[in-house]
Order: sequence, then structure tokens, then C-alpha cells
Amino acid sequence: MDALHACLLVLATTVPGANFRTENFVVTAPTQEFAQQVGEAAEHYRRELAHVWLGREMPRWDRPCPIFVKVGDYGAGGATSFNFDRGEVYGWKMNVQGTAERILDSVLPHEVNHTIFACYFRRPLPRWADEGAASLIEHDSERMRLRKIHEQVLRTTRKIPLQQLLPMREYPSETQQVLTLYAEGYSLADFLIQLRNKQVYLQFLGMALKSGWAPALDQFYGYKSIDDLEHDLDQWILAGSPDLNSPDGAMLALSHHMPRSQSPVIRGQSESLPSIELGLANAFPPASVPHPLPRTESATIREGLEQPVATGFEPQPTRQPRRQLTVPVHVVTTTRTREFDPSFSPR
Repeated sequence: MDALHACLLVLATTVPGANFRTENFVVTAPTQEFAQQVGEAAEHYRRELAHVWLGREMPRWDRPCPIFVKVGDYGAGGATSFNFDRGEVYGWKMNVQGTAERILDSVLPHEVNHTIFACYFRRPLPRWADEGAASLIEHDSERMRLRKIHEQVLRTTRKIPLQQLLPMREYPSETQQVLTLYAEGYSLADFLIQLRNKQVYLQFLGMALKSGWAPALDQFYGYKSIDDLEHDLDQWILAGSPDLNSPDGAMLALSHHMPRSQSPVIRGQSESLPSIELGLANAFPPASVPHPLPRTESATIREGLEQPVATGFEPQPTRQPRRQLTVPVHVVTTTRTREFDPSFSPR
């Protein structure tokens, strides 16, 4: 494992402190008070984000997700890992670090959003799609930093072309390109969601995983090619990423004329327990689901098997005990890359 990924995964000694358990999370933090804040905030985000993306709450997980918290003057960051096996998602583990404020209003909702997408798709997503959607929920300062990075690389060789970005399943090896992936993923997710809505975004990703990017772009956004989308995205960034629902944003010359979603963009920031103002869920679920992956495939991203997740998150009719499961199809680690303290890790 290279130095970058060792830093991102952040595995070492212990996280001392107090524990607090909720229905779906077990938090280890420096103090009992903050452990409770994080646990209650995680449940809040899990509930509200599921409503926003999926139109309903998710059922309780079989086992709670451990959250290991390190609070201090550290770069805000986090990492979440989970396993997929034949449509099951399990083995949650989450690490978050930073100031108390940034943990609550940026890192935690970002990481919880990864679990929402994992439960829905049950198979690995391209990095931009997952990280981009999760970054939409962060504090204004975090999102502005990503937007600035995208503006800086737009006309340089550091820009990742969409033909390369769309199918990318692994983080780039260079730190700067990891940040570029986050920035471009955030912009692209924001752009597509503003063109339509969050539920169409999920439908689009599901079809793209099954049938390819070009057909999915044509069906859901009216783009005849990836190059056409890239042109409009670049023009939007150069114009300062205007709100596409506003009169000024509507003046942006796009190559197609898609209906604009009227639902608010996801936001979630607070100095204490977050109170997210989230858009109302639109008509859902999508009509199709991603195709299954071979049981022998492994990766460092996410997902598993075609399931009727479009109808909800009902438990599978028959579940094998954990000890009888095969080696996971995917062991997925998602990261929120900023500045990590290499000494931070659970047992």
C-alpha cells in the first residue's frame, strides 16, 4: 500500500474515550458528550439523507456501524469501509476527524451518505459519483474549496477528462489528482442534479452501470455524447457555477433543454447537532437496477448484486449467517480526503 492510501485509511493504535450507542451506530469519542452528539447526528443524517435520496427511511442494520472520532485541530477527513457479498452490505466501519464543528457539519454527513448509496446500489460506484454526491452535503467552505480546485485545473493538463473520470473505480495515485477527482466529481454531481433531481441522478447511475454512460446520458439528460456534457460542464464552471434554477443560471447556454429541478440543494451545517435543510424527495423509485457482479471479483470500492432495491430496502428472504458467507465480493473503502493524522485509527 502506498503512502497516500496508508494515510487515507488511517489505521494504527487506539481511539481513547467514551462510547455511545444508538440504533445503528456505536461511537467512540474523546468525551461522553461528544460521543452522544456524533451518534445522534449520525442517526439524524442517516434518516434525513435516506428520505432525500430514496423517499423513505432505511431499515435498521443487522449490526451497528462503529464510528471512531478524533477531535482537534486536524484537517477534516474521514474513511468508511464496508463489504458486499451477494447483495448483502455489512461490516461497516467509519473513522472521522477534525474540529468538532467540521465533524458534525461536513465529515459525518459525507460519510453517512456513502452508506446510503451502498445500501441502494449494492455494488461499486465510480469514485466521482459517490464522492461528488457526498460532497454536496458539506459546509459551504468545503464546497467552495472543491469548486476553486476545479476552476484552477479546468484549462490545465491536470484536468481529468470525463471519458476517463466517468468509469474511474480507484483513486488516482497522486494526491493532487485525488483532490481533482473530488472537485470534478462534486461539480458534475451538482450540475446533473440541478439539471433534473436527485432521484434521476440515481436512475442515471443505475443505467450507466448496466448499459454504459452514453446511453444513460442520452436517456436521462438528453446528451448525445460525453463530449457534449463535458463542454456544457466546462462552460458552467467558467461562468462561476451559477444556480441553474435561478434566472441568471437559466441564461447559461446549454446544448439541450432539460427541465430544471425545483428542489433545494442538499445542505447541512450547524455548530451543534446538525439540522439539515434537505429537498423533498420526488417520484421514486427508479425502474431499473444495476446488474450483478461476478462473485469472484474483488475491488477497493463498493457494491454487490442486482436486488429489487428500487422497491425499498426490505431484508432478503433468506440470509446466511455471517460465518457461512463467502469472502466478500467487494471490500469497499470510501475516503473523504483532506489532511489525515496517520496516528488515528481504531483497534
